[in-house]
Amino acid sequence: MAKRCSLQWVNAINGTIGPGLQNHAGAIVRGDFYLHGGITSNDASCKTPSNCFYKIQVYPTLGQWIEITSSDSPFLSQHTCLVFKHRYLVFIGGWNGHIRIPGIHTYDTQSNSWLPPALNEPLLTGFPQGAGLSAHSAQIIRPLNDENTFSAIIIGREGSLRSQRKAGNIYLLYGNLIDMDSPQQRMKYVYCEADSSLTVSSRSYHTSTPITPCTLVTIGGCKSNSVDLLKWKIIHNKKKEPCNWPGRLEYPLTSCTVVTSFIKDTEQKQKSDIIQLSPSYQSGWRGHCIIPGVGGLFIGTGEGFNALIHGPLNSAYLLKYDENGSSVKPTIYEIGTIDEPRAYAVSAVCSNDGTAWLHGGLGPKGKTMNTLMKLIRVD
Repeated sequence: MAKRCSLQWVNAINGTIGPGLQNHAGAIVRGDFYLHGGITSNDASCKTPSNCFYKIQVYPTLGQWIEITSSDSPFLSQHTCLVFKHRYLVFIGGWNGHIRIPGIHTYDTQSNSWLPPALNEPLLTGFPQGAGLSAHSAQIIRPLNDENTFSAIIIGREGSLRSQRKAGNIYLLYGNLIDMDSPQQRMKYVYCEADSSLTVSSRSYHTSTPITPCTLVTIGGCKSNSVDLLKWKIIHNKKKEPCNWPGRLEYPLTSCTVVTSFIKDTEQKQKSDIIQLSPSYQSGWRGHCIIPGVGGLFIGTGEGFNALIHGPLNSAYLLKYDENGSSVKPTIYEIGTIDEPRAYAVSAVCSNDGTAWLHGGLGPKGKTMNTLMKLIRVD
């Protein structure tokens, strides 16, 4: 019988019930956890996205749920969210109920308003006609000089309703903030397909996480080959890279304190032969969450590829890597079972105190969950 994991998601009790959502997107900005869109139904066949928009304070104390849905809030699911300038939420791609889109929706948390959506020219250019993005991954690329310039790397599958490429696709996304803090402020975005020498296997509902400034580890989203490493070298140290070549990632990510302490403890126990972790070679999972720690990543549950079983797996994993080595070779270990498994949830780490949070997702028996949970150690 599998042991219980020392890291567990526990309900954050605050006297209010949150929105029931899965396949939504969000992030923490200045202590507030923002959550947008997703699917509200428990029906597995329902693909109709919501435009609901909520926030809740998670630092310095846990607050109450506040709905901030407005008429210009987009109907989306399977989209991703990145934070720009510690202020703007950049929602990339997604399913709008009819097609997957490459469009970008930007929300200003300071003025509490949506910028004009970048759905086509002149605010959005560079993406193949008739194609879009959904269930993809996105990570910030660090800008060189201009603080009003946004850069990101997108990994996922493009396609229309009729066709889908078999190979995975990598895009670089660039944005420019125009007329900041004026009534006319807007973001102009450009997609650029990455150099053909940069490749990943075809995936969806995966995660991509920096483990060095120029290395992304992509986990899950396919039945086999559960880990992909994408590495590149910086061509120009002091000037901008070509548009089809990524620069340095935003690294290190904000690390979770309990994941870091767990990693340190397992390393000490391994040295004294108190505990040995066996590498896990799972057939594949998707819709999982990643919580970074120093020297490793906590991988929380997700869903398997068994068509007969609709619901989250209850296994947790740890990906360890040597961030000081010249060659990075990550290894995955199984670390026990999770009491409250979820898939297709939104997770984030608060930069103020290193706490990790998870909202909603697909729960046991295919139920869409409304719980807000915090990652703790139980050993």
